[in-house]
Amino acid sequence: MLTLAVSPYRVKVMSKTTRDEKAAALERWADNVEPGDLIAVDASALRQLAKLTDQREALDRAITEAVHASRQANRSWSKIGAMLGVSKQAAQRKYGRHVGSA
Repeated sequence: MLTLAVSPYRVKVMSKTTRDEKAAALERWADNVEPGDLIAVDASALRQLAKLTDQREALDRAITEAVHASRQANRSWSKIGAMLGVSKQAAQRKYGRHVGSA
């Protein structure tokens, strides 16, 4: 399980697979619940949140690939950091282990 330290709390990051498993479990529950026990609620905000999370994961992968391509094209960590809006150290710390050094 991946956790992010956020002082003073710890936040668990749920993978898309885990979210899909939880959604499937909820679907199974919904198939067996008595209709009279249900209360109608607006879940559009939660659906939007799940959609945005999926988009963020795809964007994170695309950024990592772009950083890798930039390093393969011999771009410096300073230039990559500038494009990401962070310092070269922050860019290297976040993406260096994913892309290696070109």
